Amino acid sequence: MGALIGVVLALASMVLGVTVREEPPALDEGLHRAAVGLGPGFEHASVVVSFVLSPGLATIALISLGLRAFLAKDPLLARCAVLLAACWSTLFARYAYQRVRPIEFPKWAYPSGHVTAVTAVAFTGVVLCAWLARRHLKPAVALGCTAVALTAASRVVLEMHWFTDTVGAVLAVVGVGLVVAHALKLVPVGVMSRREQS
Repeated sequence: MGALIGVVLALASMVLGVTVREEPPALDEGLHRAAVGLGPGFEHASVVVSFVLSPGLATIALISLGLRAFLAKDPLLARCAVLLAACWSTLFARYAYQRVRPIEFPKWAYPSGHVTAVTAVAFTGVVLCAWLARRHLKPAVALGCTAVALTAASRVVLEMHWFTDTVGAVLAVVGVGLVVAHALKLVPVGVMSRREQS
């Protein structure tokens, strides 16, 4: 079931990308104007958020997982490193959509690179938490969702992305993440057994 939901989310990201690549919808235009009008305080806060919650975070997480998996010969961490890499790789879809950003910038807009990276780390972190610290799963999900939301908001406030760029990133990462997690048998046994009983 999770893999099927993942396919649907990934397809939704593709449909959204094709739909918005030529012309930003009214929602994007409206949120862009609203974000610009928030003032310098929000802009400064967004700069900090974008610096902390960035592709650099995903790089550190991926290298750390890979090294730890190699040194400890831990197959769970190795599979999670593959999961993180697969989720993060959805960023390359931007070369197919070639959507222009709200401001002049040499990289394509859809999906957002920052949101893709942070969502990939958050998704992988939740999967790891489900395996290693199940009692902390709800706080981990809440923390991950908060990080993704803050990253998305910061990119819109800084005029680096349209709102739909951030939505497409989340859909793609979670969609691919669910499919890859299923393929790598990263859904914890306890979760699977409960689903089968229901």
